[in-house]
Amino acid sequence: MVVGIPNARASRSNDAYRVLKGMILRGALAPGAEFTELGAAQLVGSSRTPVREALARLRHDRLIVLLAARRYAVAPIAMGDVRNLFDVRRLIESETTRLAAGRVDGKQLRALDQLCADTYDPADPESIQRFLRANREFHQAVARGSGNPRLVDLLSPLLDEMERLLYLGLQHSDRGAAIIHEHRSLISALEAGETAIAVAEIHTQLDDALEMVTQAFLDGAFDNELLTVNLDGGTDA
Repeated sequence: MVVGIPNARASRSNDAYRVLKGMILRGALAPGAEFTELGAAQLVGSSRTPVREALARLRHDRLIVLLAARRYAVAPIAMGDVRNLFDVRRLIESETTRLAAGRVDGKQLRALDQLCADTYDPADPESIQRFLRANREFHQAVARGSGNPRLVDLLSPLLDEMERLLYLGLQHSDRGAAIIHEHRSLISALEAGETAIAVAEIHTQLDDALEMVTQAFLDGAFDNELLTVNLDGGTDA
């Protein structure tokens, strides 16, 4: 039926987006890796129209850049831009945390915190992905507690853009116990309405995350030594 076509195409576009984004976040498509629209379509096993839509979303997420007509590259990672990203996130989360103090759903935050505690293993890539999903939802739940949906909308793309940085950082640093301690300290301050302590805690969390990412950068985690898929055909090791 004709009415089903838009939904089917949207589903194919979402699938292509999910596959390509996952490869970028995991480093299977390394920073700077170049590829074509056709190559991307062949990789995800889809026609070019839904892949073109997926690539447009990835450009909006700042995960890829357009080089020329139908040719793209995974957005490179530069430490100066990493610091800028953390600075912007600090501004937004300082405000969401300030507004959320005394208003958050502590039960929900503790449940999300427990998901983080149960999943993270630096040697297990899938566990890192599960941890990052739970951690993302944790920070979004705090932001929603601010009562300002526009702040939530501003934070979400920053979390997307930061995910591949945190993924590589977590692979090179066992910070599971420290992160859980940070989360629980933040929850306690938010539930008690201790605004200054809660904001200071979110600053500490972001400082520690930036230090982790910086160390991973210095250790070469962001170099193009990970598996890189050649989207024009074949696989390079």
